[in-house]
Amino acid sequence: MWALPLTATAISALFSGIVFRQYLERRNPAHLSWAVALFLFAVGTACDFLAIVSGWTPLIAKTYYLCGATVVVGYLALGTLYLLAPKRLAQAWLILMLTATVFAVILLAGAEVDPVKLRSDAEPGWKAIDKPAALSVIVMAINSIGTVILVAGAVYSAVYRRYMLANILIASGTFVVAAGGSLMRLGHYEFQSGGQLAGITIMFIGVLLTMKPSEKRLPEPATPL
Repeated sequence: MWALPLTATAISALFSGIVFRQYLERRNPAHLSWAVALFLFAVGTACDFLAIVSGWTPLIAKTYYLCGATVVVGYLALGTLYLLAPKRLAQAWLILMLTATVFAVILLAGAEVDPVKLRSDAEPGWKAIDKPAALSVIVMAINSIGTVILVAGAVYSAVYRRYMLANILIASGTFVVAAGGSLMRLGHYEFQSGGQLAGITIMFIGVLLTMKPSEKRLPEPATPL
């Protein structure tokens, strides 16, 4: 069972590095946003791997919950906004995401963890966190609004033919990851890592489609002497 989260970690980290390198070359903030999101996936799946091989700890549980359930959809949505929406709207969402991330870290750091639930084999260890109401509100808001942004971006792309397949794949990958999490809650824990691996791969293919050479900005014409 540990092989899937380990593979997902390696692939997510690799994908994040490739997208970040693309950001360094082209300075497109959408690529930076997606690189961050893929890195968060890598951290989340790494926590899953560590929990399988050595057991859940409060730190692993909190880190997994922060990276895997709290902010990752928001940063995926940020990339969609930078790609398709006015820059001011993307920057406003960036400020909200950074603020929400800071508050989520603070709330998680102070949250209690039930040691009995943490050692239980019936449920994953992150469910042992006694989540404050404010944290639950942040998670619900980020995931709900982020999902709406991803879906709206896919629909907009389909209508106006701007990065159509790319945004459809990014949104679809998000839902594949979510589906794996839903199956895990029904007792099929092995589907979570499989869903993460498949979803991350689908998202990465979508991101790659925004890097096509034909869509690179043309160089400025030389100034006549």
